[in-house]
Amino acid sequence: MKQAEQMMNDWLQHRNVMEELLEQIDDEHIDFKPWDGAMSLGELALHIAGWNDVFVSLVKTEEFALPDIPKCKTMGDVREAVKHFTEKTKALYESLTDEELEAENNSSHPKLQGTKKRYLTAMYDHEIHHKGQLFVYARLIGVNEMPFFR
Repeated sequence: MKQAEQMMNDWLQHRNVMEELLEQIDDEHIDFKPWDGAMSLGELALHIAGWNDVFVSLVKTEEFALPDIPKCKTMGDVREAVKHFTEKTKALYESLTDEELEAENNSSHPKLQGTKKRYLTAMYDHEIHHKGQLFVYARLIGVNEMPFFR
């Protein structure tokens, strides 16, 4: 199994859990914020999905482009948008080669400098960090049956 495929499979385990968690959240909680200034529950899910696509795109293009995150009115809309981002990111991920991952990147950010694989490691960490927040949000709104974290 090539390196990119293994990394994608590891990421998908986390994404599938996030999608499973989102299935348990009703429309009434889409705008839930645990504190003033926090992202809402719906915004947080879309942030994770949209920005991960940016990280994978960096491996191919080295161009930083803001994600096109849709406005969602229902949790069904959020779930559909997340699934769309998952498929889009997965398709791009499947096109990556191990040679691309080992090539030096052009990042000016000190913590991202190195091989392009660093972009994917940052993406993975980003997903886990924010997925942990979603777990807390879900507990705060009363979700009792939480999926296993991976």
